[in-house]
Amino acid sequence: MMRGSSQSSKEDKKKVRSTQETSPERIRHYNDSNATGSNAIPESSSMRNNTQQSSSNAVSAGNPSLPIQSPTTMPQANQLLPGNGNEPEYTENRGFPYVLKLKSGKEFVYRGLFKEGLVSTVCSVESQSGIKYAAKLFEQRDPAIPTFYELLALQKIAIVPHTNLLFLHLAGLLIDPHPGFSGEIYITEECGPSIRNVMRRARQATNDTRQPSFCLEDTRKIGYQIGRAMAHLERLKIYHLDIQAGHVLFANPYSNYTLDLSFTPPTIKINDIRVKVIDFGCSKSHEEPGEKKEYRLVQPTPFRSPEVFMGLPYNEKSDVWSMGCLIGQIFTGKFLFYSTSGTTEQEKIQSQFECTFNRLHELLPMKMIEESQRGGHCTLNYDFYTPRRPNKRDHLLYIIRKDEDKHIYELLEFMLRWDPSRRPSFNDVLYYKFFRDVYI
Repeated sequence: MMRGSSQSSKEDKKKVRSTQETSPERIRHYNDSNATGSNAIPESSSMRNNTQQSSSNAVSAGNPSLPIQSPTTMPQANQLLPGNGNEPEYTENRGFPYVLKLKSGKEFVYRGLFKEGLVSTVCSVESQSGIKYAAKLFEQRDPAIPTFYELLALQKIAIVPHTNLLFLHLAGLLIDPHPGFSGEIYITEECGPSIRNVMRRARQATNDTRQPSFCLEDTRKIGYQIGRAMAHLERLKIYHLDIQAGHVLFANPYSNYTLDLSFTPPTIKINDIRVKVIDFGCSKSHEEPGEKKEYRLVQPTPFRSPEVFMGLPYNEKSDVWSMGCLIGQIFTGKFLFYSTSGTTEQEKIQSQFECTFNRLHELLPMKMIEESQRGGHCTLNYDFYTPRRPNKRDHLLYIIRKDEDKHIYELLEFMLRWDPSRRPSFNDVLYYKFFRDVYI
């Protein structure tokens, strides 16, 4: 997807291109105070299609997987499902050289493959001093899918770091890139598995009969950290635009978890709850004052905000919607909004939007519909719209398992508002009562 060209984006390109090799290692690192009819955890075709808009939608900078229990073995309550920690899962190296040599003179020993995406590959490497990192290698690509937005975001974060955001140690060029690769390489900290991977592996451990999720307290702790990361990006004037479970990693490379089957659904308990938000392949800098906002299709469909569905420009509140959807998924093990019918992509999008309409207590504002119809980018049919309350059967209230769960319902009702102008900021979210007295 071609990214909008503007004066600010041209300046961004100059900033990135001015340095072929950049290392923020000298900067002090400090902390700031699938959607299917069955609603299963595997990604939908809509999510897979969205990878064309991201340089690494299916790629993480951390350990991609934890070992799967034998399909004939059902884990008992509190049984440990061990993680493979700092050892990446790999069976072949795609022919990458044993030593990755950069034009700056730095060298990294290749240790194994973390993950392959459509346009990039992430592997585990070790520096000459013995420190383990993640290395992101970019394949040669269509100019319509640039990398400079991702690098710009990583550079801004490196200058003003945050403990819940992936930290870039080095960006450079390889002397002898592997065939099919551009030579660009980003060296970042190595992390653990993604939330999506842990949930998927936990579900496989139950023989796909139930959908494990995180308890309310761990959902609070994870959500609070995501909120802090996103609030920091907002201060740096960066839109993420690709928030999803696969782009939030557990920080500890040695992460492992237990699965308690005595609860319904089964509850995942991770040994280290610290997380980091990653993957800035779809990111973009905030517009300059007076700069016209342009429409661009962004965000995976289960996390896509109403304004983007409706052909309206995204804004700083679009990421707030995605975060709300992710918190709901972490707590329930399911997507909050999903398609229930349709065979074509457009039919599924229409179905998901109607599902969203039915699940939210708040009615879709007519002013947004009118603006959407004038904009020329909307593909939705609004014939389904009626000024009525949603069917109780579909209401978000039904995510509540017990009385204390009403607090997360209230948080989601606070975050998931149709009109982005009425949606809270990330700072508003962090000060909401659901996140009071959170200690990590």
